[in-house]
Amino acid sequence: MTRSTTATRPPLDRPNRSLTGRARTLGAALALGALLASGATMTLAAPAVAATGDVKCPSTDCVRIAPAAGSPVAIAPDNAGSVYLAYSGGDLLRLDLASGALSTVTTGLGNLRGVAVADGNAYITNFDGTLQQVSLATGSRRTLAAGLPSLFGVARFGTTTYVTDGNGEIVAVPDGGTARVVATGLGFSYGLAFDRTGLAYTADMGQGRILQTNVTTGATRVLASEAYEPTSISVGGDGLVYFQVGDEVKRVNPTTGVQSHVTNLLGINAFSFSLAASGDAYSASDGLWRISGLTSR
Repeated sequence: MTRSTTATRPPLDRPNRSLTGRARTLGAALALGALLASGATMTLAAPAVAATGDVKCPSTDCVRIAPAAGSPVAIAPDNAGSVYLAYSGGDLLRLDLASGALSTVTTGLGNLRGVAVADGNAYITNFDGTLQQVSLATGSRRTLAAGLPSLFGVARFGTTTYVTDGNGEIVAVPDGGTARVVATGLGFSYGLAFDRTGLAYTADMGQGRILQTNVTTGATRVLASEAYEPTSISVGGDGLVYFQVGDEVKRVNPTTGVQSHVTNLLGINAFSFSLAASGDAYSASDGLWRISGLTSR
C-alpha cells in the first residue's frame, strides 16, 4: 500500500499573520475568502515570540534551497530526491534536491490548490472541482473526477485518492471508480494527510480543530483545538500529527491526544509546510526552504 502525506498553502504569495495594519497578500485572501464565504469566522494568530529552540531562517537549520521557486500553492516531496511544486497558474515543477535544478513537468493544469505524489504520478486538485492525475515521467494527464465543489487538500492511500472540498467534506476517488463523499462536517481544511493505518487528518481553519477521520465509517474526532487557525497538516514518520498555528509548529499524538510545542519558524512568512520521510520539512516563502530535522526537535 502506498501512502502520501501532503500539506498545502494558498496562492499566490505568502500571507502575513501578524495583527499589525499590514494586509495579507492576495494568496491568503483567496483561501480565507473561500472559508468566510461558508459563513465561518476566524481569529488571526499573533506573532511568535523568540524563544530557545526556535528555528531562525536563514540558518544552518533553515536553508532557502530554491530562490527561483517563487510561491507554489502546494509542495510534495517524493522521498526519492525530488520535490514537486504546484502553482495556481497551472504549472507543475520538479526540484532536484541534489542539483537544485528546477524543471517543468507540465503546464496548463488550471487553478491549482493541492498536490500529492505516489506511484510515479502527481495527483492535483483544482479550485474548479477537478482532480487530475499527471505522469511525472511524461507530463501526460487524465481527469479522475470533475464537477465537484472546489477542491483543496489531496492525499493518496492504497488505490484511492482522497481530497478535501469547500463543503467541509472528504471525497474518495478510487482508481477506476466514482467519486463519493466519505466524511462531512470537517470545516475548511486546506490540507489532508494519512497515517499508516489509513486514518485521515485535517486542519479546520474555521474552528481551529485538528481532526482525525475514519474514511471507512466517516467517524471523526477532535484531536486538538486551537485559539487560532491551524494552516498545515502532516503525519511524520514517527506517527505524530504535525500542524502549524501562526509561526508555531505543534504536534499531537493521535493515540493519547497529548499535544506539544515543536518550534517557532522565524524569519520566513510561511503558511504551511510539507514533511518528507526524513523528517525534514519544506515550506514556501519567496522561494523554497528546507527545515532540517523538524520531527526530531
